[in-house]
Amino acid sequence: MSPGAVAVRDGRIAAVGAPDAVRAAYPGAAVRDLGAAILAPGFVDAHCHLEWALTAGLAPSGEFGRWLGAFLDAVGAAGPEFLAASADAGALAALRAGTTTLCDSGPTGVGAAALTTVGLRGWSCVEAFGSGDASSLGPPLERLRAGIARAESAAGPRVQVGVSPHAPYSVGPALWEALRDDPDLGVRPWSTHLAESVAERQAITTGDGTIASALERRSVRPAMWPGVPGAGVITRLDAAGALRRGMVAAHCVQIDADEPALLAAHGVAVAHCPISNARLGPGTAPLADLVGAGVRVGLGTDSPGSAGCYDVRAEARACELVQGAQGASLTPRELVRLATLGGAEALGCDDEIGSISVGKCADLIALTPAGHVAGSDPHFALLDPATSVTHVWVHGQLRVEDTRVREADVAGIAARAHEARRLVC
Repeated sequence: MSPGAVAVRDGRIAAVGAPDAVRAAYPGAAVRDLGAAILAPGFVDAHCHLEWALTAGLAPSGEFGRWLGAFLDAVGAAGPEFLAASADAGALAALRAGTTTLCDSGPTGVGAAALTTVGLRGWSCVEAFGSGDASSLGPPLERLRAGIARAESAAGPRVQVGVSPHAPYSVGPALWEALRDDPDLGVRPWSTHLAESVAERQAITTGDGTIASALERRSVRPAMWPGVPGAGVITRLDAAGALRRGMVAAHCVQIDADEPALLAAHGVAVAHCPISNARLGPGTAPLADLVGAGVRVGLGTDSPGSAGCYDVRAEARACELVQGAQGASLTPRELVRLATLGGAEALGCDDEIGSISVGKCADLIALTPAGHVAGSDPHFALLDPATSVTHVWVHGQLRVEDTRVREADVAGIAARAHEARRLVC
């Protein structure tokens, strides 16, 4: 690893280069010497659920539809206080893990307040649900607009409030079309779950299977998407005009051979969530096919209900394992790119974040490499689980210093999280 320096002015990267050259260009600037640390772009989490940060262990891993039913049973009584405490705890965990930008989806949009409180950048997408026909659109649209209004009232300047049609089995063609064509909702950031499991295809084509059973226990019928027999989920959404540029689709595991090209043609990005997919058993996303087709791909952490704890590095390590098991080897450099610039590309903000480049926002992290990897390839050392995140800057503002979080009520967040978790266990 060679020495380097970064100059920051007004929240943006002003210079990158050798320490002596950068110091000479900015002779009056304050200097922070990080020693032998690795300086990297902040991680980008392309798909997560902050409102479910306190749900680890509430539903056992297993087949997706059965897990979904157990998860809905476990969180059915979760109220606003639980969701707010959970979102704050999740945002704090993400910050400590080195994430500086994330794409959050949740039923209430309280993630917007959590991102703002902790000082992160990102999207807070309010989830929409409604599997009925055009005559039933009023209540879900009203709930969605109310959630967006609440989220926007709490969102800081680096938080965008978006829309999340939850999944094809929970949002039917009529509601999806209404969201797409709405002059306000249709131009916001979009996030969804797409082609996550075999049960999803079964639910939207035949109306049965484990997802359908989980919904029917709550008096909800899965949405149906027409198509020729055997057509995949993405093909059916394409035929209905539901794919749109700027949408981030999480998972994309159960996809047919011609469907990566459909995603690329419509500008749909993918959030690859390897830990969640491994735990719930739907399969492995065809990463090489997606990238080869020109799809923008980043990594997502999902939520502790099905995966880990908002740690993008852990997802990168899992990505190496699950893709390697499919014969698709990834280098440390490629994995770090997925965790940083790849996520920025997926969210359409790679002109602002994702790399240490002059003009981009100063979203930076410093990591202290573990002794056994110190001096090795920095990408390899960065991914090592014993390497620790020590400093985090968002837009040039120091949010974590020597592993200690600044400018956030850490003790208060922890206390509220403890009480909220106690109420659901």
